[in-house]
Amino acid sequence: MKAELNANRLTSLTISLVKFSLFLFIFIIGFFLSAIKLPDHLIIIADSLPEGTINFKLQNRILLIIFMGILLLAFGKRYFHFFSITPLKKKETYFWIIGLLMTIILLQQQPLSLYILPLSVIEYVQLFFILCIVVPIEEELLYRGLLILVPSPKFRYVTLLISSLLFAFIHASFFSSLLVGLALGILSIRFRNILVPIVAHSIWNTFSVFF
Repeated sequence: MKAELNANRLTSLTISLVKFSLFLFIFIIGFFLSAIKLPDHLIIIADSLPEGTINFKLQNRILLIIFMGILLLAFGKRYFHFFSITPLKKKETYFWIIGLLMTIILLQQQPLSLYILPLSVIEYVQLFFILCIVVPIEEELLYRGLLILVPSPKFRYVTLLISSLLFAFIHASFFSSLLVGLALGILSIRFRNILVPIVAHSIWNTFSVFF
């Protein structure tokens, strides 16, 4: 009986590790899609922001969102519950979002100063579309969705650390990005939902544009 129980536990652990390895492999493909430099003649979707502005690789990000959408449909309705809007209807959700974002600001210990970018109205619209819609959706699907929500909840703290470190490595400011990654990961774990960290990410990016 004891041997059978141990065998079942080992089998369960093996299956979980195989699943996590699969999700990690998919993550690598997704990361490749977001990072690869496409030849100019293949770039159909691009922003018209002035040179010197961050290269957002808009088409790469949209391709990644499409890739993740195809995977979601391929798995059927298994992960649809992560996209429930129910948490967004609760005040508690926004207390968590504001509380965690305020904590990041306090931990950074940097003075805040208003900064207005020298952009036209059209360029601001593009900037906000990319930073507040495309980037949060793309990065949350990849880092919080695929690495935290999809794997078994028993590994949630390990995947939280892994996803936060990977998220920090792709951004310029490692410490600040690590804090943001941890906060967004905590939100995804707390609510078992991807829309909550997407909203929080959008709010943070909006704040970061001006401060």
